[in-house]
Amino acid sequence: MSGWSRVASGLGRVASSGANRISHGILSNDPQSALSRASRHLPELAGSILVKSGGTAVVQQHSYVDRQQFDDITNNEFRSTAHDTITVEKDNRESDADASESQQQLIKQSAIKQSASLHESTNDIPNDKSQKNNTVEEQIANYDDEDQNQHLPEGSAVPSTRISRAFGFASLGAGLALGTAAEFARRTLGGSSSNNNGNLVLSNDANAQRLSDSLRRMRGAAMKLGQMLSIQDESIAPPALTNALAQVRKGAEAMPTHQLMQQLNEQWGDQDEWKDRIDVEERPFAAASIGQVHRGTLLTTDDQKKVAVKVQYPGVANSIESDLSNLSMLVKASGLSPPGLFLDNVIRVGREELKVECDYKREAVNYHRFQQLISSDPGLVADRFVVPGVIEEFSTDRILVTEYVRGGTIDKVIDLDQDERNRIGKAILRLTMLELFVWRFMQTDPNWGNFLYDVRTRTTYLIDFGAARDYDEEFVRGYLNIVKANADQDEKALFDESIRMGFLTGEENSMMLEAHKMSGYCLGEPFQSYEPYNFKESRITSRISEHGAVFLKHRLTPPPEEVYTLHRKLAGAYNLCIKIGAIISCRDLLDEVIEHVELKDRS
Repeated sequence: MSGWSRVASGLGRVASSGANRISHGILSNDPQSALSRASRHLPELAGSILVKSGGTAVVQQHSYVDRQQFDDITNNEFRSTAHDTITVEKDNRESDADASESQQQLIKQSAIKQSASLHESTNDIPNDKSQKNNTVEEQIANYDDEDQNQHLPEGSAVPSTRISRAFGFASLGAGLALGTAAEFARRTLGGSSSNNNGNLVLSNDANAQRLSDSLRRMRGAAMKLGQMLSIQDESIAPPALTNALAQVRKGAEAMPTHQLMQQLNEQWGDQDEWKDRIDVEERPFAAASIGQVHRGTLLTTDDQKKVAVKVQYPGVANSIESDLSNLSMLVKASGLSPPGLFLDNVIRVGREELKVECDYKREAVNYHRFQQLISSDPGLVADRFVVPGVIEEFSTDRILVTEYVRGGTIDKVIDLDQDERNRIGKAILRLTMLELFVWRFMQTDPNWGNFLYDVRTRTTYLIDFGAARDYDEEFVRGYLNIVKANADQDEKALFDESIRMGFLTGEENSMMLEAHKMSGYCLGEPFQSYEPYNFKESRITSRISEHGAVFLKHRLTPPPEEVYTLHRKLAGAYNLCIKIGAIISCRDLLDEVIEHVELKDRS
């Protein structure tokens, strides 16, 4: 099981500890009373979170409001959960056969829901025989970038204070506990022999949807975490969780118009100062974890140039610390932080990364830097990789304006022919290798929405450089040695370089050493030969994750901090190749970067 799966599973165990108590009440003669009694403790849960975040005085001042708000938040949840559970109990008393049939129907319905999201599954790669004769016009019709041709509906206001975000975490916990209780009761009444209550959260469609909805509503660091999880290989996570996190990857709720206007006026001045120079559509066409994107028009240019206006959510930059502190507290309180996880390191790296992403002026500089790097590489130019330009006049700390480009998220190229999918997969993997080993400057967020593909021109637009970072030359050279050792399956070179770089201490037991070696060999597998490598059939990312349990239990030292972002990007590149069914030769990509390093040494 991978590290993030253990976190989710552990949160399930936390929810289950309370859910078991609630379930006994549900199975009694007064289920509504049992659920209502449980609600009395929810304000104290929020208070606990706020106290840990330094909000004790505020909790005391608003104790009545806290309780009333939680009653409002959870009242419908209690009623629906109790109703569902009573229905199951009634069916069970009437007929065991009816209950069994009901369970089978639930399973069938779940399977139908899961199969409905066809383009979200790695198993949905088209049959090349049916696609290879498609005309360009047919592929355009199948692929159209509909996401940019629509406006997102207005969503809930962004919770922008420490109190409101603490309520979000606490209400999510309450919903998960109640959903787990209902699932526990359903399985108990249905005669299920499973005692693995931790999996109740992960395998419960309703709970997975609660998680998705909460992350999309809260935005910020909480949603960013969900997007990171959604990039994982889909074979690792339960289908219910995979489908829910796919919704998180698609984007957040759009903030209300009044919050949008507050942000625009705060950054650009009063509306009278800018409305004659730029027109911004009120409703966005995309909404992510930190900000949302609107189409705009520059009224000061003769051609009225179309632009993309990214507006940061209010309070997001200031909520990073409290969000990550709350997440850290929940994980630690649940006993989910084994020594090998080194949670404090993960939180520290995440905190710094998110703070940097909230600085849009810095991101504008990254745009210029990547634009120069991409345009100076003949191979990437030939593969039609393009970075849109930044409109400096309207870009600020919290607003970033760039050229508007057309395209759909890169994962949708599964509708195209095999040759084009191979070209895209190899080009993105080559870009990843160049970023790390040649430029030593990498965009570390592998979210598929950061690659926009225009099927009309076969152009890939690279956007969103908030998470870009530099890497030290010594680290990069050492990591290249490790990749080559893995590709060549050179055990001695792998262990020597791993100890030198700090991946290992040299005092690890045989289980840890074996897991380190085998996961490394798996990472280097695509680069072992010049033969085409079938990413989908390899199950490479899920096989790497199989060693996670050993790492968490037996690792003696945290890996270098650069690895947290680096491995996420590599996993994202591998998973994209899995998603689109790329079958490509990769050894030549490794040879290219090694040759570049050797040439630099000789010069």
